[in-house]
Parts: sequence; C-alpha cells; structure tokens
Amino acid sequence: MKHSIATAVIALGLVVAGSLLLCGCEPSTVKLTQGYKLERFDENGKYYVIAPDDWSVGGVFDGIVERIGWNQDWILARVTRLYRGDTSGWYALEVKTKRVVGPLQESELSSNKEWSQIKCYAPDVVKKRR
Repeated sequence: MKHSIATAVIALGLVVAGSLLLCGCEPSTVKLTQGYKLERFDENGKYYVIAPDDWSVGGVFDGIVERIGWNQDWILARVTRLYRGDTSGWYALEVKTKRVVGPLQESELSSNKEWSQIKCYAPDVVKKRR
C-alpha cells in the first residue's frame, strides 16, 4: 500500500512539473536586492514589492507597483496605495534599515544624489529583462 501511494505521489509530481513546462508559464518573481522581490500575483495581475521576512497584503509599500528601480541600497517605486486614504506616488525603501520614505516629489528624486542614479521601469519591462 505504501509503495502505491509513493508511486502515485511521484506520478502526480511529474504531471504537475510537465504541465508547468509545457504551458510556457513565466516566473512571477523578480529578485531585486537583499532578498526583496518584485512579485506578480496571478489573482489580479498586479505587482508588489515583498520583503524577505514579510508577506503582508500590499507588500513593503502597501500598494501596487507602477514603476520600479533599485540598487544595493535603495528600492524606488511609484505606487498606487491600496487604502484610498493613503497618498499614492513615489516611495523609497532604504534596504539596510527597512525604512520607507514618501510620498516623494519628482524633484526630490532627481535632486537626491543616490536616487537620481536609479533608472525606473514598468514592472513588466523589469520582468522581461530578467
């Protein structure tokens, strides 16, 4: 009996793996820096920045990522906040301290020495480049 269950589990695993290979599905995650990820959720097709140790509903920025860029120290994102009472716009995550700054004005992004060096793109563009 144990042998037939093990065989069935292995067969099921092979079917699932084969289905994933044949469907041409792309990974829904892009690694950013220091364990942070840009994650696309299939339920709504929206992108969120996920921390290595946290899976909160809206991610690090508590919102949907419209544009994103990063380096070793910072993740910049233009975000549509999930709660309508919160201000949507540009936010910066200082990776080392996990501190979120924002919303920021475009002028703040361009005048900050570190942030102005980060190129930001639509999440679908980032995903295709990886």
